[in-house]
Amino acid sequence: MKRYFTVLLILSLSLVGTACTNDKPHPETNTQVVPMEVEYSKVIPSIEVSGTQIQRSLDVKHEIKGNDVYVECVVANFTFTKGKDKNVDGEGHIELYLNGEKVDEIATAAFIIKELPSGNHTVKLELVHNDSLKYNISKEFDVSIVK
Repeated sequence: MKRYFTVLLILSLSLVGTACTNDKPHPETNTQVVPMEVEYSKVIPSIEVSGTQIQRSLDVKHEIKGNDVYVECVVANFTFTKGKDKNVDGEGHIELYLNGEKVDEIATAAFIIKELPSGNHTVKLELVHNDSLKYNISKEFDVSIVK
């Protein structure tokens, strides 16, 4: 009887050992997978960037406190300067218009428009070079002052 269990145990272990291998069946086809050679310059278009075509945008946030308007400007690739008379790309200031009339030139990114009278007002901010040549970038918003 011991012999019978020993033989049965050996046969069971040999079956388990052959069943748990990593050999997986392969498909019976004659095709081979060949990696494609791709010329990337034809797949992804190249874009040339010129130094004179820098994209700028003017993002403005404002908050009204009493009869003062707190303004914050964010301009990409730009330095606020004032007083130089030459035209340097990426430098300049903001011309401030209130109800269509130019009231100031601002050379900082954040400023306060103080003591506006009661009523509705249109504020326009225009980005300009130091020689007053315009960048053609501006933002306009309305404020309502209530006393």
